[in-house]
Amino acid sequence: MYNFFSHILRRTKNACFTLFKFMVPISILIRFIQEWDLLTYFSYVLSPVMSLVGLPAEMSLVWLTSMVVSIFGGFLALFSIYPSLPEPLTVAQMTTLLTMTLVAHTFPIELTISQKTGIKTGVMLAIRFGFAILLGFFMSRMYNFFGWLQEPISILPIFVVEPNGWIEWGIGQLRNYTIIIIVIFSLITLLRFLQVSGAINAINKAMKPALKWLNISTDMLPLTIIGLTMGIAYGGGLMIEECKQKQFKPKEVFYSMTLMGLFHSIIEDTILMLSMGGHWSGVILFRTIFAFIVTYVIVKCTRRIDEKYFLKYVMTKAFKRKYESHSECKDATSPRC
Repeated sequence: MYNFFSHILRRTKNACFTLFKFMVPISILIRFIQEWDLLTYFSYVLSPVMSLVGLPAEMSLVWLTSMVVSIFGGFLALFSIYPSLPEPLTVAQMTTLLTMTLVAHTFPIELTISQKTGIKTGVMLAIRFGFAILLGFFMSRMYNFFGWLQEPISILPIFVVEPNGWIEWGIGQLRNYTIIIIVIFSLITLLRFLQVSGAINAINKAMKPALKWLNISTDMLPLTIIGLTMGIAYGGGLMIEECKQKQFKPKEVFYSMTLMGLFHSIIEDTILMLSMGGHWSGVILFRTIFAFIVTYVIVKCTRRIDEKYFLKYVMTKAFKRKYESHSECKDATSPRC
């Protein structure tokens, strides 16, 4: 039990330290944006994207914070901005926002991991940002067409930071940081319990047929499954290490990281978004189907692309050099060997 909880506390401390060193400055910046009435400007610049997905323009800053900082940073932005909205979000709108955030968030860290596995940053950025908008567009139209989830969302008053004086604002921020620490501790505890109980192994086993359907190679299966269940930091990190030891084909790496980018941390992040008011239809069903269909289409569209063009336009120069050097070294007479 001591080892169990010491592991959880250590991970909670590390996660909170990493998050708060970014979130505290962002919270202060958002406060100044509100004080100086700059939110209207940000909303105006990004409003075309929000209008495509049926969200108020003000929510652009929430999603932008999630992409630049983290999901929790986006939550703090949401709690700060929510009182100033002309009208409450509907359940459908909140679900759309949270599901888009699941696809596109924490870019500085996660895109760096993708880049280190060998995929160009611009390629993965375009995939995750572009398909997040496409998913949001699809969900918004579906919910509106069928009249689903149109009732107002209820955000607990404890989360909402009213735009009062700096002292009241500071107290509200400390309260929300405390809630975030509790949430992170709870999620890490649950994840650790699922690991110890073997539940994650059962989930991994159940996912193998679907991944083989996407033509993800046998060597990539374990890494991809870890990324899907535990997150890109785990799956991508292991892939970086594996790429140092082995030479994977460029398309194998790309397909695996594409699926991970669109659909990862399916236990931890899913529970988090459901607890924030997201509906299972978007957070679980639409996101799952969308990620697998998009990855399947990408696989089908790129399988016939010549490898040299794939290396040039999709993979990094470092990956290309290593891959070409490894290919040449199959011939023992190659001068580069």
